[in-house]
Amino acid sequence: MGKRMAFISDVHGNIEALERVLEDIVNRKIGFQDVYCLGDLVGYGPRPNEVIELIQKNNIQTVLGNYDEAVGFYLPSCGCHIDSKMSKERSRNSLEWSANHTTEENKQFLRALEEQLILEEGGYTVLLTHASPYAINDYVYEEDIEKQREIASEYEEDIIIMGHTHYPYYKTVKGKLFINAGSVGRPKDGDNRACYCVIEIKDSVRVEFIRVEYDIEKVAKEIEESELLDEFAAILRKGTDKL
Repeated sequence: MGKRMAFISDVHGNIEALERVLEDIVNRKIGFQDVYCLGDLVGYGPRPNEVIELIQKNNIQTVLGNYDEAVGFYLPSCGCHIDSKMSKERSRNSLEWSANHTTEENKQFLRALEEQLILEEGGYTVLLTHASPYAINDYVYEEDIEKQREIASEYEEDIIIMGHTHYPYYKTVKGKLFINAGSVGRPKDGDNRACYCVIEIKDSVRVEFIRVEYDIEKVAKEIEESELLDEFAAILRKGTDKL
């Protein structure tokens, strides 16, 4: 067996999903020193503080997400691509609530996060970033071949691992392996189970996406009982934001 590492992303205040995912990682005999988080600990979900504190407690290395930046630095917007009045209202509600319910101590933790992390493992270099090497609010979907070619040409790392879109995938472009780890706390690909990624590095790189069941209804009801929008609960139940 080669070196195995786990990558989690976009927990978004969903402590139930994070706890189940970390349990699953432990069951797979991967130590927390080999677990990395690609950001967006907060936003949309009802437990931002618990998520941040669990990440800290387990010393999980984490890069800055656009939501972490917005909450940590009191920004007026999450910097997301917003294409409708409905999306704008979702974003406003989520950011306002999250900023008001995250402690100052935890905001300080968010402000201290770096935007990128570079690993070296088994002869491979790995670039970790929330959205893309260009910006923490950029989007690199599986079909974005031109952007992937640009990144592959401009960056020397062998493997680029991202989150942000909440759509897991991996593909090789110009000899570089692109991985999106999916979302632990707010999947959008139609599967409502928490998603994370395990890679094993030996002579080659093996990528596996793991889906983990958790108590969605518990989190959904907590959202509905808060001042967060009810549709955030519906998104968790359906596993998509296309309601």
